[in-house]
Amino acid sequence: MKRVVLFFAFSLVVGACGAEDSASTTTTPVATTVSPNARVEYSTRTLGTIDSPVDLVERSPEDDWFYVVSQSGIIQQWSRDGSLRTTILDVSDVTSVGGERGLLGLAFRKTVDNTWQAFLNRTNKDGHTEITIADVKADGTFSSLQSPGELVLRVEQPYSNHNGGAVLVGPDNMLYVFMGDGGSGGDPERYAQNMNSLLGKILRIDPRPTGGYDIPVDNPFVTSSRPEIWSIGLRNPWRPTFDSFGSLWIADVGQNEWEEVHVLPVGKELAGRGANLGWSAYEGSRSYNTDVTAPNAINPVFEYPHSDGRCSISGGAVGNNTSTPGRAGWYFFSDYCSGEVRAILSDGLSTVAQEDVVEQMGNVTAVRATGNTMYILSADGKVRELVVVRS
Repeated sequence: MKRVVLFFAFSLVVGACGAEDSASTTTTPVATTVSPNARVEYSTRTLGTIDSPVDLVERSPEDDWFYVVSQSGIIQQWSRDGSLRTTILDVSDVTSVGGERGLLGLAFRKTVDNTWQAFLNRTNKDGHTEITIADVKADGTFSSLQSPGELVLRVEQPYSNHNGGAVLVGPDNMLYVFMGDGGSGGDPERYAQNMNSLLGKILRIDPRPTGGYDIPVDNPFVTSSRPEIWSIGLRNPWRPTFDSFGSLWIADVGQNEWEEVHVLPVGKELAGRGANLGWSAYEGSRSYNTDVTAPNAINPVFEYPHSDGRCSISGGAVGNNTSTPGRAGWYFFSDYCSGEVRAILSDGLSTVAQEDVVEQMGNVTAVRATGNTMYILSADGKVRELVVVRS
């Protein structure tokens, strides 16, 4: 079936001002690809290191800190300049680590009484995905140093890879859980298009403070056997993000040939409601498993082949006027094998501009952003700030 494309009006993102720090700086040449925007210069500043960083999360722009997630099962609270780093959670004893398993995601939600909840996405000792909820103190630390909190959701994993791993709190204050297709290769069990499986899906739930969850009444498949499902057809979504307008950007890791970026726009419906991203009928925009159908599958806005040393997309964050001056609204991402960071500008139909940002970043595990800064995380443990100067 022919793939379809969703259109949305492209808007620029406006953010607040940030502060500088005195950590080490590495200068990178100005990018030289086609751009309709102002000329900018990129460099990086190393803030510190942590074992196997996979995510960087801000609880609130008003905080004096952010959080860095280690795949090994540790979360550290870092001061904005990286000079202070404190371990506030260590769940390594209840986490299976290795390959694509581990502590993979963190998100925060503010409650109606102005307290905070934290959500973790990790693989337990049996290798299955567990989403848990934990209380957070006013100072940003967790109520327990070694407990992942109460169990919200467990999803059995048939293989050790393609765990997805992200959790995001959306603009609607619901929790979005990003599940890979279960692993191995080529979606052998055809889970991604199977509406009876939570694998290969985006789930949307409302976690309860004491564990478990409720199903939001406006989920698209509330009368189905799996009413948690929000979107389908994903292979291994890695480090998705909501932009400040509520559109959802997803870097989905490809199979053998193509890596892809999807944009699910916000409009009359919340971003991604009932969307089909096509896997495994398609890899990118190209047919893959011919025995699988993906009705109304959405084309990626950007895809690239496994050439020039590229192998696996590492998403991804949308810049604003403070984090990336001169590149507000651009999506920044990397590739695990090539160690390069690139940026694209999309009109919602396709990519209208792209450029190289920085190179030689090692095995990049994620590109993330807070309200005022863009960061690059690498498997060697380095957490770098991306410095963007409009020239």
